[in-house]
This record gives sequence, C-alpha cells and structure tokens, in this order.
Amino acid sequence: MPPRAKPAAPSGTPSLRKQKTDQYQHAIPRFILRRFQTGPRKTRAERTKEYRRTGVDPEYVLYYDLASGSLDIRPIGDVYGVMNLYRDASNPSNVNELEEKLSILERDASVVIGTLHSDLASGKSTLKRLDVERLRKFLYVMHYRNLGGSYFDPDHPDGGSTIRQWVERYKTKHPSCQTHTDVWLSVLRYYLDTPHSQIVDDATAIYKEHGMAKVHLQTNTVDPNMEHYPALAYQVQAGMSFLCIWEAHDTSEFILSDSSFGLWEGVAPSGDHIHRVFVVSPRIAVILRSNLLPMFEKMGPVNSNLIHIPQERPVSKLVNGEAGFRVPEGSDPSSVNLNLLRSPNDLFTFTITKLSLAQTDALNAVVLKNVHQDGAITFLGKERMFRTVRSFCHNLMNMHNRPKFLSLMRHLSVIPMGQAPQPNDPVDAGLYAALMNILLNEKCFPSHYDRALSVLQLVKDISMRMSCSFMMEHTFNLSTAIQKCQTHFGGDVTYAVGFSNSLEPSLSEEDSSSVFRELDQFISDKLGVRLAYDTSDVLGQLGKEVVLVAFLDWIVDESALVLEEIPAVVSRAVRVQML
Repeated sequence: MPPRAKPAAPSGTPSLRKQKTDQYQHAIPRFILRRFQTGPRKTRAERTKEYRRTGVDPEYVLYYDLASGSLDIRPIGDVYGVMNLYRDASNPSNVNELEEKLSILERDASVVIGTLHSDLASGKSTLKRLDVERLRKFLYVMHYRNLGGSYFDPDHPDGGSTIRQWVERYKTKHPSCQTHTDVWLSVLRYYLDTPHSQIVDDATAIYKEHGMAKVHLQTNTVDPNMEHYPALAYQVQAGMSFLCIWEAHDTSEFILSDSSFGLWEGVAPSGDHIHRVFVVSPRIAVILRSNLLPMFEKMGPVNSNLIHIPQERPVSKLVNGEAGFRVPEGSDPSSVNLNLLRSPNDLFTFTITKLSLAQTDALNAVVLKNVHQDGAITFLGKERMFRTVRSFCHNLMNMHNRPKFLSLMRHLSVIPMGQAPQPNDPVDAGLYAALMNILLNEKCFPSHYDRALSVLQLVKDISMRMSCSFMMEHTFNLSTAIQKCQTHFGGDVTYAVGFSNSLEPSLSEEDSSSVFRELDQFISDKLGVRLAYDTSDVLGQLGKEVVLVAFLDWIVDESALVLEEIPAVVSRAVRVQML
C-alpha cells in the first residue's frame, strides 16, 4: 500500500488526532497489531519521538495480500483500516468522537489482554468482573465494527429485509441518521456509551415484554417498536457463551486476518453456532463457547473442528465470599435485580488451555478458511507460518482454499543464497535419516522413481515435517509448478469420472528415466517453470525427482484435465482402475 500524503498521527497523540478531520481508522487496534510487530517493540515515547523525527510510522508487520499474492512489511498505521471508518458527520464539532471513545475501550481491553499474557506461565488468570465486562464489550465491538456499514443495510441479501422497518423507524426517531451507515454509527455510540450491565438489562427487558420464543422467531420482520433491538445481539454473545482463553502450542502461533475477530465456528443440529473466535496475539486467542453446547450434543451430531478442545468454565468468587448468586428463599428469580447482587470486584478465575500442535492448527484453519480472496493475513514468525500453511494446504478438506496460499508458501520457502546453516536450524530426524540412507547407498531401490516415491511418502505428510532446507526447497518448487499449472489450465479441480487414478508403486529404471525426462520438459516448456535444483549432486537430483513425482501425484489426485495433456510416456507412472 503506498504511503498516504499525510501520515496518520500515532494513536498516543490525542492533540494531533483532534486537529485532523480525516483519519485512517483501524478495524484492528494498534495494540493488537503491535504484538505481531517485526523487529523490537518500542515504547510510546520512542514511537512518538521517531515519528516526529522522520514522519514515518516506526512499527511494521508482515502482511500477505491475497489478491496480489504479495508478502511484504508494512507500517502498522497503513493496514487493517479505512479512512474515516468511524467519522460521524452528524457531530460536526468533533467528527472523530467515536474513534476517541473506541480508543478508551481499546485502552481498557489492552490492559486486560496484557494481564492474560502475564498469566500464561501460571496457566490461570483471575480477573475482576469489571475487567471481564470490558473484555466482553471489546470483543463484541470488534466484531460489530468489522461488519461495517452493511450491518443495518436493508438491501443486504443476508437478512436485510427483516430489519427494513426497524431501520426506517430508527431513522425517524433519530433525525441525524439519514442512511443505514448513520444507523450503524449511532448504534456503535450506544454500545460505547452504555455500561455492559445496562445493555444486558435492555435485552432482558425485551425478552420479558415479547417473550423469548417470539424474539428469536422473528424470521420475517423485526418488530420496529423494539427500541433497544441492538441489545439482543450483544446479549446473545455476552450472556449465552462463556469465555475461553487458549494459548498456542510452543512450536506454533496464532495468525491474524482482516476477518479473524468474531468468526463463527461450528454448527449445532438446531443451526446455532458453537464458537466465536478472536485472535488477540500470536500466543492468545479468546474463544466464546456456547453455554448450550451440552444440550446441542444431545440433539445430534455437532459439526465443529474445535469442539474436542476441553475447556473448564471460569470459577467465580463474589465479594461476599460466595461462589454464585443466592436468590432469597420464597422470591421469584425473574423478579430479582441481579445488578444489586453484582460487584465490579467479583473475581473470575480462568483456566488457560494450552493447545496441542494439532489443536493450534485447527484454530488457524478456521482463520485461513474464512479469509476472503481480497483479504489479508498477518503473522509473527515466518518459519512457523510456513509450517502452518503447509499443514493447512496438505489437508484434502482445504483443497479449494489452496490456491489462495500458494504464493504465500513460495514466499516463505525462499532460502537466501549463500546462507549458511545455523546451529539452531530445525533438524527433521526422520527425513534426515532417510536422505542419509540414500546418500550413503545404504538402501537400494529398483529405480530413481522408486527412490523419489519413498521420499515423497515422507514429505507428503507435511504437517509432520520440520521447516528444514530440503522441505523449503521442495515446497517452493512444487507450489510454483502447481500455481503455474492452475493458471495455464484453469484453477478448477476435475476428477476422472468412472476411473480411480493413482501412482504406480514401482517402475523400471528405463521407464523411470523416460517419465522424469518428459515430465521435466512438460513443466519447463508447457508451464514455463524451471525447477530450482542443482542436479550436479545426489541430493539436488533427488530433490528434483521428488518434486516431479509430487507434481504428478497432485495431477493424479486433483486434475483429470491436466492428466490428459501430459506426454504419453508419463502415463506409465499412472495406474488407472475402473470403478
């Protein structure tokens, strides 16, 4: 993204903010982006000093743009935002008032999230009720503001017609709201100005007046007389789910996308969703899990990739020493004002769930599946992202999402020329042993094809492989060939109808040589790809042959169209069976 003509002032400089009517306003707060920052993190004073000296934002993150396939380093001030996103023209005295209110909420949330990071080592985190409510409001507002002005668009194809009457009545009652975007901003002000408990009470009042069933069965039209209708969505998230704090596996990290705040995951037999996902740093994701999950599981199978991650509910301790509220004997529970029983100093202790590598991959897969073709991804460690995206693309369930990340794999697998191995470089013991057996001629094969196929069986399960130089070269060359092939023949995956194709388990050396020669020429001449291997040594020759077999394996699995275009000689390595 090219630099703006007038760089935005740092978020920590209120006096400069108020002087500007035009602002680049973030959908993902700076304090979260800073946890993904490349290079050393700077204090606020250091950031302000450097910005005033150079006029350039001194903080940067890795940014993968899916539309262009580019991976570069961009200033935090230039990503994940929109110019004047929260600009409220109805308040000419301070059009950026909402941005300033948001900054207060973000400041409070950053303190809470900082506490969670400090508590990772202990595996427990105790928060006051006030901090839990601040975190919950922050999570909801993050999700709400990511939806932008389309939230109350009566022409939106996904349920817009159901709120048309409500939006029109709201605009009538609030003359400053001329468009549905104005309504969105006005409701944002309601969320920011109203205490968490009051929003929940507003929703409760609607349930009492209309009944729970009627409220949730408004499938055709929302009652235009529901003054605090927006409180219902807040209550669904705040009152019908419990907070989970998940920590990434030590060898992995969570990844961030433009849509990774409030992603739905999992569907119950009733159609209700199970989780909301909020990635707040490379180490921590905050998850909201439905309180009704046990009931959903009794109804039938729940479709969720995260449901098997165990999570204890938080343990509460009220200021009076009790673990929970006690309704006075003989009282009607519905008549009790719970606000009189709540205290900002009530304590909630959360168990921080340390995820396994597979569980971390499962959560990252939710983010990768949901990022749009015009979206973006940010991550902290290149090597860890390389393993994560390889694991994601290896899963056949994600085959339709693979094209979005082929360029990313190529970028991440580039090995700087002349770079010497470092003492702390990863060592893949299984792959290393197999390669050494080949190099030392301790294991013999009928042909070079058989040899390459044996190594392919190891590297094909890429989720189990370390990001060593052999794997990085393999991924770079294979992803380049696949991407060029998809561009040349079209990206759609096609299967052979009535046939089952697979690689031959063994070839003679004569057939092996012919297959490799013709396949290499096909990739070079037809696709314009020259595989980047030095074939003057055994390891380089082996690496190239493994890529050739892997490329053919991909064609056999995913594209009958390309299989028809390869030279006839290459078909000697393909076994065709009638179904």
